[in-house]
Amino acid sequence: MTTGAADLFQPTPGEEVVRVGPLRALRWLPTDLRAPSRFLLVHGLWGGAHMWRRMGPYLAAQGYATYAVWLRHHHPGADHRSLGGVGVREVAGDVIEAAREIGDPILVGHSAGGLIAQVAAAGWEAPGLILMSSSGPLGIVSLHRGWQTLWALPKFAGHPLRHEPFRPEADYMRRVFFDRLQADEGAALIEHLVPEPRRLVRQIAFWPPHVPRSAIRCPVLVTSGSEDVGMIPWVARRLGARYRVLPMIYPGRAHMLQLEHGWEDVADDLTRWADRFVA
Repeated sequence: MTTGAADLFQPTPGEEVVRVGPLRALRWLPTDLRAPSRFLLVHGLWGGAHMWRRMGPYLAAQGYATYAVWLRHHHPGADHRSLGGVGVREVAGDVIEAAREIGDPILVGHSAGGLIAQVAAAGWEAPGLILMSSSGPLGIVSLHRGWQTLWALPKFAGHPLRHEPFRPEADYMRRVFFDRLQADEGAALIEHLVPEPRRLVRQIAFWPPHVPRSAIRCPVLVTSGSEDVGMIPWVARRLGARYRVLPMIYPGRAHMLQLEHGWEDVADDLTRWADRFVA
């Protein structure tokens, strides 16, 4: 299977663009054997549904109806100026509406999408929750550690006195999040970064919402890459302890588990977990 940049921005076989609740989504449906569960994939900051264009059809081929949403005002052609003032709970509410319309999907959240998925799962009876390279709720610090924090904060959260949606510096994204991707692929993703509301970014960095442990009543899977410098494996271990599960740490992998070499192994682990604990 190709792993170049172009395939992330071109429709994949069987792909449909649909509306689920207030959001637009890419949908891949199984062609034969249909699994009893569905997946709802939630992207992280500055991303979009295209981040799932490899894993989405692969999951559908295993029998799972799979949806990858664009978060609020992230879809192609959206007016990004409407993002001002949007926070974590607002986008999590959108995900809940989408999930209810789809019909009880397993939530899969990547990076900041993992925090959004946790907030959504706390407000809706999700059948399962998968956290990939996920940031944490209140009580789990998700920032870089040590001297890297001073370097990363202004690049991640933007100028402290500005309020309009913004994109991070290309060098920051390349070094922290896309460091294990092919150079052309990282460049293409950087070119297509979607602006984010500063309130949302600052909440994730400094004051994430509280998610009561008792509110997450479904099975949870936590995954991370051992070489992830954007969301260090320590965060995954803390999330694992919080939800009383052993996190899956992939040796040699970094932040973009759904795109890096070997992403099929991650997808297979997701379906095996779903077959065992959810289906």
